[in-house]
Amino acid sequence: MNKMEETVKIYTLDKDDEVLLPLIKEAFKRENIPLQIRSKYDTAYDGIFIGQKGLADINVFNKDEQRAIDLLTEILDSNKLE
Repeated sequence: MNKMEETVKIYTLDKDDEVLLPLIKEAFKRENIPLQIRSKYDTAYDGIFIGQKGLADINVFNKDEQRAIDLLTEILDSNKLE
């Protein structure tokens, strides 16, 4: 695997971000940015560590990192609860 094919974590979703997941997936699909969502839910502990570890990590390929961060920042900023 070369450097461009490696993935990098760009964000850790918390419980409040869960409702934005469909929007995030659609936006990344529209911009042709492949993403991987890695759940941190641990069935052995029934999810009690989600508050500390987060709900999931969003990973993208190295080559897409900056575009993905910009897109995700735009989504999160435009959907902040006040």
